[in-house]
Amino acid sequence: MTKLTDYLDQTTLSELQQAFSGAAGAAVRICSPDGRPVLETSTEAGAGRAPGQQLGAPITLDGAVIGSVRLGGAAPHGRPEELLALMAEMLRRLCQGESRLRARAKELAALFSLTSEFTGPRELQGVLDQVTRTVVQAMRAKACTIRLLSDDRTELLIRSAAGVSPEYLNKGPILVSQSVIDREVLETGKPVYIADQRSDPRVLYPAEARQEGIVSALCAPLTYKGRAEGVIRMYTGEPHVFDWFETAMLESIASQAAAAIVNARLRQDAVEAAGIRRQLKIAGEVQQRLIPAAAPSVAGLDIGALYVPCYELGGDFYDFIDLPPDNLGVGVCDVSGKGVPASLLMASVRASLRAHAVNIYDMSTVLSRVNRDLCADTLTSEFATLFYGVIDYRTRRFTYANAGHVPPILVRGGQCCPLATGGGVLGVLPDGYWGHEHFTLQSGDVLVGCTDGLTEALDHNDEPFGRQRLEAAALEAIADGRQAEGIAHHVLWVMRRFTGLQTALDDLTLVVIKVQ
Repeated sequence: MTKLTDYLDQTTLSELQQAFSGAAGAAVRICSPDGRPVLETSTEAGAGRAPGQQLGAPITLDGAVIGSVRLGGAAPHGRPEELLALMAEMLRRLCQGESRLRARAKELAALFSLTSEFTGPRELQGVLDQVTRTVVQAMRAKACTIRLLSDDRTELLIRSAAGVSPEYLNKGPILVSQSVIDREVLETGKPVYIADQRSDPRVLYPAEARQEGIVSALCAPLTYKGRAEGVIRMYTGEPHVFDWFETAMLESIASQAAAAIVNARLRQDAVEAAGIRRQLKIAGEVQQRLIPAAAPSVAGLDIGALYVPCYELGGDFYDFIDLPPDNLGVGVCDVSGKGVPASLLMASVRASLRAHAVNIYDMSTVLSRVNRDLCADTLTSEFATLFYGVIDYRTRRFTYANAGHVPPILVRGGQCCPLATGGGVLGVLPDGYWGHEHFTLQSGDVLVGCTDGLTEALDHNDEPFGRQRLEAAALEAIADGRQAEGIAHHVLWVMRRFTGLQTALDDLTLVVIKVQ
């Protein structure tokens, strides 16, 4: 049970009791919640009234009785009850002031603790999580979130949260162009107060705030050297007006967090790029030139393609090979590994495929030759998957062979058929064999080929995007009447919506051919 002595010491209480007695012209006692005097006195018994008849006024703090003020004798004043009530109110305010001072001291201690965390070499996510937890605990908030600006600075992406449910975090995107509150915070660099998230017209998701139990909020910018990095929000579960100290505390935390974010990013860049950034950049530019700058223009065919590397150098590629007379070779490849080794292996496979495809007609022989080249120049742990097909312009005959690659799909009449005929991966068995298959393309057919960077992309639960979602996304785009480029972009958008904020772990290649 909270008592007066938890806030005021004996000396202060003694001085107040003497002052109260002098003002009342009678003995005044400051008592504990059970009515016993807080101070020991050998004189001034309860003259004039029996203890049960003494006048008194309770002292309350935050709804709880922490003591009382009692009159031990008859007062010369005509309204002793009002005098006692004033004395009780004075004690309440003193205790409330002491309580606030202690809370402020606790908040300042939390700020000092965060300062130590910010200046250390800790990983960024750990720092951000500690910030949101500390705000909730030290500032007695219901919840706290940190959102950072996306690379294109058009969206605020959640990076850390404390005290809110996953459902609230996944309520929808926070686009800077649509959020009046966040745009004001980022543009002015000043905190913005929301009295009631449930009814404020500036709030994007009031219904979700109501369901989450969020009422008031204070939003502050994460700014470092004049550049906004994101936004921190502190929420309460009941109506609350944030005072100047709470506002200043959140601003200070936000400022230090922004500096920590920038420093962490700089450290990460330095580690990843140390000594080889320029070389990697040049190598990446060279590799990009190996990827077709534009899809070929072929009568009767609409072709679209996407290549999204995970790092500066990747192991994926797609290629279009002009094969006389009136044939087009199409290749989609994914080599093992990442970075520099994968990029070198990718260039080797591409060169080998082009060299053999131009001179050899038989599909199985082309893959056998590429495989032998790869086995001769690589380690046993280095291999590649490859899908290679040839389209005859005149007859629309499509011949293909699949060397352990993610089977492309043929979409015809709303049905999806995998193109899996072939054999194992390239670069493992020098004497491997790959079968092939052919069929005639029909008007409206769509071929969708990709690497496993698409089908194996993971969401926050480590669930892969998978083949079924790929097929559903492709069918949706085709039903909308999109062209090949539009189908590719739609599939990529669906995948990114599925993975959310998860970091890409593999290169991604996507080729779409639509028969007109």
